[in-house]
Amino acid sequence: METTAHRRADMNPRYIAYFTNPLSGSSDPEAVTSIRQAADRLRTRARDPYSGCTEQSTADLYAITDEQMLADAEEMAGVGVPFDSGPDLRITLGPRGGARIER
Repeated sequence: METTAHRRADMNPRYIAYFTNPLSGSSDPEAVTSIRQAADRLRTRARDPYSGCTEQSTADLYAITDEQMLADAEEMAGVGVPFDSGPDLRITLGPRGGARIER
């Protein structure tokens, strides 16, 4: 099973993303290198009939400020978000698949 740590080794992540489906809740954390990469993953999930994501799904991004954030996110995977503050960015999908970024 691939973990965030394994994905992290292949890139220089800038954000920790949590993809949320209104029906099933939040996914495990994923390290992403850019806002565009997170938006593309959200669009892909929304198009995949097996992912459970819909156009109402969101991606919450937390800017990585230190290595400990990744470790904390991995430790809390499946339980919740380990950060005290809200997300730095939220990505939602528009009616024609466009991404809206809220700060």
